[in-house]
Order: sequence, then C-alpha cells, then structure tokens
Amino acid sequence: MAETLVLCGGVKRPGSDSALQIALEGRSRNITLKLEDLSKRLVKNVPDLLIDLIEIATFVYCADQTTSRGGECQSGMGVDWRREFRFVIPVRNLEYWAQETTIEALCDALSFLSDDEYVFEFEKASNAASFESYLELGGEGTTAFRPDEVLLFSGGLDSLAGSVEELSAGHKKVALVSHRSSPKIYEHQKRLVDELKCRFPGSVMHFPVQITKHGMKSLEHTQRSRSFLYATIAFVVAHILGNTRIRFFENGVVSINLPIAEQVVGSRATRTTHPLVLAQFRAFFSAVAGKPIEIENPYIWKTKSDVVRTIAERGCGDLIRDSVSCTRMHDATRLHTHCGSCSQCIDRRFGVLAADCAKDDPEEMYKVDLLTGERAAPVDQTMAESYVRTAIELREMAEVSFFSRFGGETGRVCSGFPLLKADDVARRVLELHHQHGQAISKVLTAAVKDHSDDLVLGRIAPTSVLMMAVARGAAPMLSKISGRTDPLLSLIGTEPLGTSEVSATHAKNREVTVSGTGARRSRPSRERALRAINEIYPQGVPDEATVPNAILLNKVGEKLNQEGLLGVSDDTILRAAGRRRK
Repeated sequence: MAETLVLCGGVKRPGSDSALQIALEGRSRNITLKLEDLSKRLVKNVPDLLIDLIEIATFVYCADQTTSRGGECQSGMGVDWRREFRFVIPVRNLEYWAQETTIEALCDALSFLSDDEYVFEFEKASNAASFESYLELGGEGTTAFRPDEVLLFSGGLDSLAGSVEELSAGHKKVALVSHRSSPKIYEHQKRLVDELKCRFPGSVMHFPVQITKHGMKSLEHTQRSRSFLYATIAFVVAHILGNTRIRFFENGVVSINLPIAEQVVGSRATRTTHPLVLAQFRAFFSAVAGKPIEIENPYIWKTKSDVVRTIAERGCGDLIRDSVSCTRMHDATRLHTHCGSCSQCIDRRFGVLAADCAKDDPEEMYKVDLLTGERAAPVDQTMAESYVRTAIELREMAEVSFFSRFGGETGRVCSGFPLLKADDVARRVLELHHQHGQAISKVLTAAVKDHSDDLVLGRIAPTSVLMMAVARGAAPMLSKISGRTDPLLSLIGTEPLGTSEVSATHAKNREVTVSGTGARRSRPSRERALRAINEIYPQGVPDEATVPNAILLNKVGEKLNQEGLLGVSDDTILRAAGRRRK
C-alpha cells in the first residue's frame, strides 16, 4: 500500500514532486471553499481553531476524491482498497493541533470512517486566510435567527423526513446545512428548502457549502470522508449559531450497513453515519470545542419504509418526488432523476413501495424499474440480487444465526452506545433487520401477484429483480450468501436451477470445502477466527491488559470483513484467542 503525500496550503518538502498539492489560497490555489448565507456579524468571532478544522476537513475530502482505491475492477475489497495518506498542513493554532492526543483523536475519527490510514504533520501557518474569504455573506436576517436544531440536509428522503419531523414538532426552528456536491443535487436541495420555508414560515434557514476543485480530477467515487467534512461544517455553523447539538438523519439499516455481499465488504460499505463513527465524531468535536457536543442520528432504529411514512403522515408526501437518493447523479436527467440500479435507489424504491407511497414517487423517475427492469451490468445484477436475498433471509433469522454471522458488525454498533447495555443494543439491531426483511418481503409478495401473468408468460427480463427472485433457471451474478436453504423459496415454494453450484469466491465466503467423495462440509467458525487472530498477532495474542476484549473483537471482526469472510460470534473469537467472557 503506497503512501500518498498531501502537501496543503502551499507547504513544500524537498523531493516531493509527485506529492498531491492542495491549496485554498495563494498562487497554488486549486480549491474554492464557500460557506453561504452566514452574516458578517455572526462570523466575526469564529476562533482560529475552527477555521483550521474546516480547512483540515476540506483537505482530507479533496485528497479522498483525487486518490483512487483501484476502480471497480479492484479484486481486493478490503486491504487492497485501503490507502495511506500523509498530510502536511499549515495551521493557525499549532499548539493545539501538534498535540499527540489531538492527532490520535483526528485519526480515530477518520480511520474507521474511511478504512484508510492517516498521518498528520502540522506547521505554523504564515499569511493565513481570513474566515471571511470563505464566505458568501447572507443578509443580516441570519443574525436574529436562533435555531432549536442544526440538521444535516442532503436532500435525500431521510434528511427530508428529519427536517419535516423537527419542523412539525412544537414549531421548532431549524438550520439546514448542505454540501453542494453537484449542481444537479443542489437543484433538488433548493427546491425542497424553498417548499419547507413556505410550509413553515420563519422556521427554516439554509446554509449551503460549496467546494470546487480546479484542475483536479475526481478519481474516487466512494468519498467516505465526505461525512467528516459534512459534520465539521455543521459543527462550525452550530457554534456560530449558539448550538451544541447537530443531527444526522439516516435509517438504521443504511447506517449500520451489514455487508450483503463480498462486493460491498470493506471500503465499499459506507459508514457515514455508523453509530461508532458518530461516537468518534462526538468525542473529537467535544475535545475541539472544550465542552460536550451532541451528535445524534434519531433514525437509527427506523427502516426506510418508516422514514417514508414519517413524511407522508405529516402531510408532506408530495415532497418525496423532489428528494434525491441516487449515487449516480452525473447520469441523471430531468426525466430520470434516479438510475434505479445503485444500492440507494433500490433501498429508496423498496421503502416507498413498502410504505404504500408509490403515488408520491413516480416510477418514470427511475431509469430502471425496481422490480421488472432489465439490469444489464453484472455489478447491478449482483447488487440487486444480494440486497433482496439478504433482506428476505434476515426477516425471520434466529438470534444465534444472526449474531454468528454479524457478531463483529453488531459489536461495533454496541461500541457506539456506551451508555446502553450491549444486549439491549444487539436486540434492537436484530429487530430492526427483521422489520427491514419483512418490508422487502411484503413488496415482493405483492409484486408476484401483480405480475403473475407476465411471470408465467416470460415477459419479464431475466435479469430483473423479480425474475431473479422467482424464475426457474434465472442466473443472477451472485450466488447465495449463506449455506441455508434459499430464503426466496418461501415466496415461490421451489428450488431455482443452479443452486447447487458454488463459485470459488462464494466458497471462500461460506468456508466450504469439498471432500474426495463429493460431500460438502463446513469448516468451523473457530478456524476462521483463529486464522484472523494469527494474521493480526503473528507473535501471539497480547494479554488482556494490553489489548482488551473489546478491541480484540473489533480487530478480528474487521479482519474477517477485509477478507470477505463471514463473521463469527464474540464467544468464538474469545475462545480462539484463549480468553473467555467475564
């Protein structure tokens, strides 16, 4: 894994011709940062520390965008996708940023979020830019605006639902902070904000943030560090407006984001609002502020269909069509605002149909219909099939099976709620995914009935979700994700052809071996745990005082994810390490 040297703000290093150079000011400027609609009076006392923080977050985000993980054909979904960054950044408050504890907290906040490794070097800034140089100043009306809540507003369904819910609850005032990531997305954001201002007069203030690169090509679409930039801007806006709490709104299934296939393990599985990420943000921003800062996701225990119902039940269902969820906005048109093939589109459309809100989300908005549309690209077939198959399998999965498979991921969720009992958090994670699976099942069952004639007569594309789910002989690009009976059989009552064939990649995930007699046997999960432990600690497992059980469990869970292997239970990991629960 080669290290990328990132020289920021015009700093120089001998022999660094190949370094990535990023600057917000001066002759070498190649980034423009603009925070809109903040008044001059409001920002006159912004501390240097917070200006430094905004610049750091901007540098990290731009380096993320311009440094590829290897592209769609990269075979290593975990370790091979990880990058190493070394940032050299000039700052105003060198005394604070040069502290080892500060650097550790910053690295902690970024590493789990992005799956990358970071090293930071700070030096004293000379001729630092003023904060006002980053502003497109708004009217003085913002001076008198004191919001009850500061919300992150992407313009997607979840942030729209959160905004509607907060505005509907006791006449609250809200400040909406948005990242203007593209003109197409901003059109939707602006339209929604204008509509919210009309429906809740005097209660909405919008603060868009725009970052424009000059002569720098975006090579990486995952942009996992965007969440850190997003949270940083909201934190600074909250400070300016006198608030100590910021809120993300994202449904728990996406926030927790259990791996549904090898293709989304590691770097491709987003962690932008994962409970552990928000806990790390909370600790870092509180240290910067010198006081407790609350960072919450009130929708952590909601499914997508719950989110959609929240909008409809508050009389704002007609706003759903103006929200945007697609990750491929560069291909969006006025007719097709959503591709219909990416994971966000699949999740959105299932949620809308499960909430019985199809009339507010016209199907012509989607380039590919969720249920019957043909999915030509193998990666799109894989995403759709694995999403559906996992959801149906989860709908009634027993505790033992669930935590055997997702124990590592659940443990990290528990780490994000240090004040709650781990058993209570784990139970809620399981219940959430049961509800999610039941919602997907509801949509598919209704679709089978609605399209029964077309299914029988073969009028539906073989690579559509519906045909992959129920048609004999259909050939989805991904094998089943577990060794159990195909969960989709409960919808159709028959075994699809080809299910006895196991690909080499799938065999690795299931840990299947074939004996000389042709009989299958599964390696014990203990062996997977032991292999991961030996790779992490080749010299032997340190004692518990050096590496506590919680850290050991997280590391092993991460390693299994990186290798594309199924998770194992915490007890199995501890036994393999020669430890036991206390």
